[in-house]
This record gives sequence, structure tokens and C-alpha cells, in this order.
Amino acid sequence: MPSTYSNLIWYTISGLLLLLVQLNLGYITIEGIAPDLLVILIAVIALREGQFIGIIVGFALGLAFDVISSNIPGTNALAKVVAGFVIGSFYNEQLSLQQSIGTFRFLFIIAFGTAIHNFIFDFFYVEPTDLSLWSFFLRSGVAGTLYTVVMASIVMLVAARKKT
Repeated sequence: MPSTYSNLIWYTISGLLLLLVQLNLGYITIEGIAPDLLVILIAVIALREGQFIGIIVGFALGLAFDVISSNIPGTNALAKVVAGFVIGSFYNEQLSLQQSIGTFRFLFIIAFGTAIHNFIFDFFYVEPTDLSLWSFFLRSGVAGTLYTVVMASIVMLVAARKKT
């Protein structure tokens, strides 16, 4: 489905709102683990528009989040570009919105893309004297991936009910 001007406006508004929500997720954080709502948006856009658009959206959202958060500059942009690339490789233009986002396939794609995103992002936060990369990833990356999949299931259920 090719991008239209109205889709661009919708994606921009959704991205800006989710950036603000992502910064203020303190109420739904569990033991310091929060879902990555931006990866869910990247997945929805990449599965609707394709891999190239997913990469661009991933870079834009990651860079914007780097600017307004206190993370190491560029880590979100890099992790979200790779997530957009990986998730966008599952794009199939023959699938409708309901088939690409409204099925369990969407949750598996989210799990895979978020796990890769978290591994890349966590790579920059492991101190040599702290835990190893694998134990740090298992502690924060896997939990974050599962939490993001739970939040993505809401998107999946809404898309599954939508009439095409």
C-alpha cells in the first residue's frame, strides 16, 4: 500500500504522541522495565508501507528519542533503524492490514524485532565491571521484549476486529 499524504500526517502525529508517552511510562513500568511503544509503531508502519519506510521511521523516531531523552546519543537511532530493517523484511504487499497486523504473526515479528533492538541498545549500556552482555540482556532485554509483545497484543486485537 503506497504512502499517501494522510498516512504521513497520521504517522507523524502518532510518532509525536508516542514519543511523549514513551518518556512518561513511569506508571506502567515494572521493576524498571517498560514496553517500547516506538518499536510497535515502527512495526505497524513497516508492515503497512515496506522496509525502506520502516528504516526511515525507525531512524526518525530513534533520533528524536535520543534528542529528548538522556540516553547515549545515537543508540536509539541505531537500534530502531535495525529494528525497522528487520521488521520491514516481513512486509508483504499482498497481505491486508488485518492479515499483517491482526494475527499472531504480528506478535512474533514484534518479539523478533524488539529482541534485536534490545540487544543492540543494551550493548552500549553494559559496563565491563557489571554483568556480562548476555546476563544483562536476559535481565532487561528479554523482559522488555515480553512486555512490548504484551502491549503489541492490544494493537493486534484492535487490527483483528477492524473491517477491511
